[in-house]
Amino acid sequence: MRSRYTAFCFGNVDYLITTLHASYREANERAELQNTIQQIDWLGLTIIEHSSGVEDATVEFVAFFTSKPFEQLHELSRFKKEAGQWFYTNGDRLPPVKLSRNDRCFCNSSKKYKNCHGRDQ
Repeated sequence: MRSRYTAFCFGNVDYLITTLHASYREANERAELQNTIQQIDWLGLTIIEHSSGVEDATVEFVAFFTSKPFEQLHELSRFKKEAGQWFYTNGDRLPPVKLSRNDRCFCNSSKKYKNCHGRDQ
């Protein structure tokens, strides 16, 4: 999950397609990913929970990205392992995570949320 998030941050479309399970790829996958990458600046990723078996795994995460105000993607992602490689298959969007004013900010600034991205909320 972290490697796919990093690929989104750096615009590595080839990696995103390579790590997407072949049975979930769409004909316009590359164009959709490039469009997403051009429109979004990612601010931070928090892994909430994960579980993995021999061939299947899930990761619950929240990723924050720029918008006015900032937005978040809270998802339960599913992965499948084939030939020693993990592939993203799909995910379910979850309700937004409520941020506490005194929590550390999601952008890793080491400031409290209320003194960083939360100050304009």
